[in-house]
Amino acid sequence: MSFVQMLLLEGLLIIIAGVILFSGIWGAVGSAGILSLLNLSANESVEFWRWEIPLLAGTAVWVIVLVVISRKARESNLITSVLGGVASLVVFGAFITPVLAIIIWALVVGVGLIPRFKRVQVFWGIAPVLWRFILGVGFIIYGNVLTL
Repeated sequence: MSFVQMLLLEGLLIIIAGVILFSGIWGAVGSAGILSLLNLSANESVEFWRWEIPLLAGTAVWVIVLVVISRKARESNLITSVLGGVASLVVFGAFITPVLAIIIWALVVGVGLIPRFKRVQVFWGIAPVLWRFILGVGFIIYGNVLTL
């Protein structure tokens, strides 16, 4: 695989992770579909099913857990402000160094990661965002291993 192809692959995988982070459940399903197409183009039929079955089963489990966590998070009414704060941190961090991104994000956006609520509300408010982030990173890793 040439350097340009690897850059394009990483760009696609980062977009897939971003779709999961910003679109939630439908983003995860759409990203799994895109990863399935990548699997189809990178592997033969026997290898395709070896990678596709764990991808689909894992996506189903992750989406079910995300639905449960999201329902619980809606009860705390915190998810919108936390997702906005984390999304802006990701956008700043994608273009500049992480330390500088955190400083600029804190100065410009001013939305705290931990608002002043009860700890249980904060946990359930942040849980869907963290779960989406973990799924996005998992898809990036899976996509890289898939195309070896």
